[in-house]
Amino acid sequence: MRAEARGRNAPRPAPDSWGAVFPGAPQFKGKLTAYDSPIYIADAALYLSKTKPSLGIKDPYELNKAQFDATIALLRKQRPLVKKYWGLASDEISLFKNGDAIIGASWPYTTGQLRAAKSPVREIIPREGATGWLDTWMLSAKAKHPNCAYAWYSYISSPKVQALQGVTWGETPVNKLACGFMNKLSKGSCSVYHANEPESYYASIKFWKTPLADCGNGKKDCMDYSAWVKSWNEVIS
Repeated sequence: MRAEARGRNAPRPAPDSWGAVFPGAPQFKGKLTAYDSPIYIADAALYLSKTKPSLGIKDPYELNKAQFDATIALLRKQRPLVKKYWGLASDEISLFKNGDAIIGASWPYTTGQLRAAKSPVREIIPREGATGWLDTWMLSAKAKHPNCAYAWYSYISSPKVQALQGVTWGETPVNKLACGFMNKLSKGSCSVYHANEPESYYASIKFWKTPLADCGNGKKDCMDYSAWVKSWNEVIS
């Protein structure tokens, strides 16, 4: 997901690709913001998977050394353009509100907060796709009261509760019947948090997973998360 400013400071022409930020156009120097996390490497890898097919990237979380090195090189090219790497949504919200950033990777929550504050922004899914994450409830194999856990699952997945959770935390509910309840709680929130999107929307998102040495294709030469952390710290230092 990427947010961008509209109005006088809006990028021209309106971008539709990660190419606007990887490595980014010169006019964005000092006005670009990026997520401060090793998992952001996957966004760059996703871009390369579409624009450099010769690298053979099939999954942005499963990168062999050559693929990983190419991705890190791209992030190093981006580094001089970045105003600030943000770790908290509030940091990015402040950057856009103050005009310190005009483009960068973002979350629907951020866009919702900025629009509520009347900030002229919009968000898009780049044509190469985007990354995202899922918050999940898990049940221990050794849970003493599993029936209570299943009762909780039933409750938390119900439309009204999903709507409340979505509006409170700025998340997309997994129960599509929550959409109508969301709009009653907060006008337009169903659209803001993408609760009414077609299946193709969700198919365009590569959901986060922990990078492992096991590439998932029978090979075990992928760079694991410790390598991601090390290289990310070197990129932003």
